[in-house]
Amino acid sequence: MWLIKEVFYQRKRHYLTIVSICISIVLVLLVNIISFYIIENINLSFKQLGLNISSIQLLEKRNDIWIENLLENYGIKEYSSYNKKELKDYKIIGCDGSLSNVFTFNLESGKFLTEIDNLYNDNQAVIGNKLKQYFNCYEINELICINGITFRVVGILEENCNNLYEDFDECIFIFNDYVINYDQSGFYFVSEEVFDEEYLNKILGKDNFIFIDQNQTKNSLILLLDLIRRVLIVLAFVSVIVSIISLVNNSLNNIQARMKKIGIKKALGASAKDIYFQLFFENILIYLIGIIISLMIVSVVVEIINVFSKAKISIDWFDNIKYIVLILLIGSIFNIYPAKKASKITIIETIRNKEFS
Repeated sequence: MWLIKEVFYQRKRHYLTIVSICISIVLVLLVNIISFYIIENINLSFKQLGLNISSIQLLEKRNDIWIENLLENYGIKEYSSYNKKELKDYKIIGCDGSLSNVFTFNLESGKFLTEIDNLYNDNQAVIGNKLKQYFNCYEINELICINGITFRVVGILEENCNNLYEDFDECIFIFNDYVINYDQSGFYFVSEEVFDEEYLNKILGKDNFIFIDQNQTKNSLILLLDLIRRVLIVLAFVSVIVSIISLVNNSLNNIQARMKKIGIKKALGASAKDIYFQLFFENILIYLIGIIISLMIVSVVVEIINVFSKAKISIDWFDNIKYIVLILLIGSIFNIYPAKKASKITIIETIRNKEFS
């Protein structure tokens, strides 16, 4: 309690220091929270656009196990082969359930094709939003006819569901086995590996494929955004250092003003260690007060942003705790000097000081 009394009743000049600490901590946390939210949203947008997906399209049909060879050599886990048939009014894309793990499909109703459904050879289809009127199919479980085969619609995609590869609004998705006379074939995949063009030429044949690697574009943009985020956090930490220097300067000025009290305490038996810990923990308490107030301000600011911008910014306190601990650590190291200086003051020095006159 005596520390709180020292800070709030006898050291009113600490108030401005607490304000500067709050501003600097709020700045650091908001920069981290908002920049992280922006990067996550851009990542999601890239995923929806297909910028995280690469594609190999064969120009001539092959019946060998070229896909299996690529999967084994590059350790690809997320992938889906496809056979595509271009028709006048729509496209037929033969695939399997794994395509929904590669592309981001938003469905108006129903579900996408699954691996289990494929095992049972079920005649299922997922249609794009523009084809509802074409097939007069507005609800799931209705039947449509494609190339003389009746399919049950298990999913309808949302409107404007497209990316860099396809306008899914004009596509019908069925299982690969049903698309025999296809115009294109290949596979979509997600991989962080850099592909060797010579290796692709060797297993696919030179000039027999089109290789589209969007992942490098995505990674370059994300790296740039992450660099900007780190630079902003470093700049925000400059304000933290300024607030710490302000607190240290304030402490040094307080030592001179509190010479009389220090002298009386030492005359009554207080040791240098007692004086050191009093000054040290007093400054730590100021920082803890600043951190608590800052956390409340950040929570309110983020909530206001969410309300007025209709954003969905969430605060990951576990991710931000490292910055709070770092600020406390830096503040503790800087406050060793004024606390040591106060502990070394002798009774004779306090008697000579004007405070006793």
